[in-house]
Amino acid sequence: MSILSLDFLVFFAAVLIVYYIFPLKIRWVALLAASLVFVALSGWQSAAHLSIVALTVWAGGLGLQALRGVRMRKLLLTLLLMLNLGAMMLIKYQPVFSDWFGFSVWEMGVPLGLSYFTFQSVGYLIDVYRGKVQAQHNPLRVWLFAGYFPQLSQGPISTWKELGHQLLEGHRFEPEQFVSGFQLLLWGYFKKLVIADRLAATTSALLTENNALPGWFVLGGVVLFAIRLYMDFSGGMDVVRGLSRMLGIELPENFRRPFFSRSVAEYWRRWHITLGAWFRSYQLYPLTTSSASLALSKGASKALGKRVGLALPSALATFLVFVFIGIWHTANVNALVFGAYFGVVMAVSMLLDPVWKAMRRRLKLPKGGWMTVVRLVRTWLLILLAQFFAFTNSAAQGFFLLRQSFSTWDFSAFSEKMTSVMPLLEWGIAGAGLLVALVVDLLRERKKDMDARFLNAGILVRWPLLLMLLLSILVFGIYGSGYDAQAFLYTQF
Repeated sequence: MSILSLDFLVFFAAVLIVYYIFPLKIRWVALLAASLVFVALSGWQSAAHLSIVALTVWAGGLGLQALRGVRMRKLLLTLLLMLNLGAMMLIKYQPVFSDWFGFSVWEMGVPLGLSYFTFQSVGYLIDVYRGKVQAQHNPLRVWLFAGYFPQLSQGPISTWKELGHQLLEGHRFEPEQFVSGFQLLLWGYFKKLVIADRLAATTSALLTENNALPGWFVLGGVVLFAIRLYMDFSGGMDVVRGLSRMLGIELPENFRRPFFSRSVAEYWRRWHITLGAWFRSYQLYPLTTSSASLALSKGASKALGKRVGLALPSALATFLVFVFIGIWHTANVNALVFGAYFGVVMAVSMLLDPVWKAMRRRLKLPKGGWMTVVRLVRTWLLILLAQFFAFTNSAAQGFFLLRQSFSTWDFSAFSEKMTSVMPLLEWGIAGAGLLVALVVDLLRERKKDMDARFLNAGILVRWPLLLMLLLSILVFGIYGSGYDAQAFLYTQF
């Protein structure tokens, strides 16, 4: 059941009524029942695998808390991680294994939100091992944490400290919070249905066009794909956070206007924030503090100097993390190229950071002003290079389109080419939607608290704005009969 469907909205309305009717102390049971129904409707694979993960994590958490010996606790944690992460890899990358063996090893659909609930559950185990949280004695509470239905399809990836107590404590109905959640829900639908799904035609044109394409068309299409991906994923996050806020639950922010970043490192701190936080906490930190990293740092300090020695382990660990992030996205060569590319960019920037700082001091370059524009453009170019491999079907296709973007920039057939992708009216709607989204993001980037301003605007301003947003979705959204409804791009993960 897609969170875009009318069936889901009816289902969620029923959940809201039941949740706020239930006594405060057992409202988590209403969330559990709703999540069980949602997962069951998603297919038996989702229900079975999520339940197995939740049970192993529940039992494993109690075991980690009960054991006292360091060696035994490490052994148990290692076995639990291998079991859950290994099962995720086997299911997610079954086409790769089938290609290796020359035949289909098994036939099983990928459970809804497989990576998200696996990472979230594994994070709980590691936090119990580290003593950051107490293991839960009730397996149903662990199941709810893993399978909380609004975030199941595409995150965000929460920790027990962020989400666990919110799920269990029960929340009173707060009108302002409810309206704020409804506004965020509509804003997410607007970004998804009015903008992202409309721009899907540009991506399809790049993938299906067999003739030589003018460079401006390829580059523009890749830019629009990057914007489409942002609108799709961030719109989904807004929907999920809006649904949860209407239940009184605040999920962590997953996007913070990444296209305003002035470096690739800042971009990744703003894009898919919870995934980055998960890898930093549970992979990057253990890698950089391992005995191998300490030995590498010591040896590099002697051979290459103290600065390089200190930076090298972190740079290498960062490279490996981005390779894993790339592979996590998709089991193909493009994902490896995508991850390795960002890993190299991040590692090189870390190693050369002292050089850049010295150059800026010598050249007396300003921190703001025109240098901000230069940094924004530089970051955009570095990000766009990776996008050629984010949506193409093979590395060869990615490199082909990259070469095409430097081909003849012939604008003689501009109008014909544009209207072959979408009618002019559709371009106008997409452009107007993007302009609205840009203005909102600009205001938020300038530290404007749009949620507070919206709630304080008064009923005569607030509700007409909500009505306008709702009508724009109903009138201009891509859905219903005659349209190709686009699933959220990140639901498959």
